Amino acid sequence: MESIGARISKARRMLNLNQKELSQRANITEASLSRYENGLRDPKAAVLIKLAEALDVSTDYLLGITDDMSSNKVILKDEPKNDIEVILKNTEDMIKKEGIMFSGKPASKEAIDNILTGMKMGMLLAIEEESNKIK
Repeated sequence: MESIGARISKARRMLNLNQKELSQRANITEASLSRYENGLRDPKAAVLIKLAEALDVSTDYLLGITDDMSSNKVILKDEPKNDIEVILKNTEDMIKKEGIMFSGKPASKEAIDNILTGMKMGMLLAIEEESNKIK
């Protein structure tokens, strides 16, 4: 299995970026990036997320969980509220199928409903904020 560093380097080269360009995109130092790519250090979670975003790959790819380089971004179409309903339905189906635990105990229906309501509110706020930026 390839190391995190090898995967970062591979994704960077596929975008034809040098280390300086990637370090600027990810807002990290060039020295840190070099250490990651050379396997001298592993990036912390927050840095891993920055690198994945800058490279437009998933964190799962960088961690070696998958060989699929595609990012986990959800692209909302012209009617983002309809997309939210689909995302929430898929999330609800996944939770029902795979379950979710809190403190080692299965979550109650009320807790699951609260999770989904919170997700919906967060998504609607994010859409509103993005809409305001575009205007």
